Amino acid sequence: MSSPLCPSRPKAKAFPLVPRAPWLAAALQSCSAILAINWCFQGMRGMDRGELVFRLLLESLLWLALAPATGPIAALLLAHTVNFLVNGQLWVCARYCRFWHRAPAALDRFLREVAGELRAIGWVEEVVCIGSCGAAAVAPHDRADIDLRLIAPPGPVGWLKANLLLLRLRARALVRFVPLDVYVYDRAESLRRFRQDEPLLVILDRRGRLAELFATRQLVALP
Repeated sequence: MSSPLCPSRPKAKAFPLVPRAPWLAAALQSCSAILAINWCFQGMRGMDRGELVFRLLLESLLWLALAPATGPIAALLLAHTVNFLVNGQLWVCARYCRFWHRAPAALDRFLREVAGELRAIGWVEEVVCIGSCGAAAVAPHDRADIDLRLIAPPGPVGWLKANLLLLRLRARALVRFVPLDVYVYDRAESLRRFRQDEPLLVILDRRGRLAELFATRQLVALP
């Protein structure tokens, strides 16, 4: 059992490719390796096209702003690092480090705070929480994260608003030390990538489309 003074052991990080050499597989599970890999790729494998385009455009704008003062190579590294810190998943990766722990109550408060904010935004129609928090409707332990998924409204204006909202949520999670794993999907069908035998914690489903799309899946409403 874990506690704030005695955090649980970090679980193994799953990678798409597992090296055959045991020493290399062990090295990839180190805190520094996990942080470095995430700094490089920044969760792009889990993004839909709309979010990926936004992230690349944002980094390009940062690079253009920094290049005159620092040079192209330094600007690229700085822009990538800023994107990683402000619009990335630093604390999600930190969960795999031995030093990390975060009280489940703090995650629950953050989730309910964000849920209330999203429900007050009229154009946000579909939001769910998946993973361990979604299955338990609470953060189950001190290494849990909040796996939040939003569905973007149609059109370029909806795309921009949804991605700017994610940028704000990620920046807030950064300063609050909350491991927020949040993405915005182009379509609700993208939620089928994940295990379908786990409950889906529904924060918003204004038109009932999620209930219709996942009629055979257990749906739990966040109070």
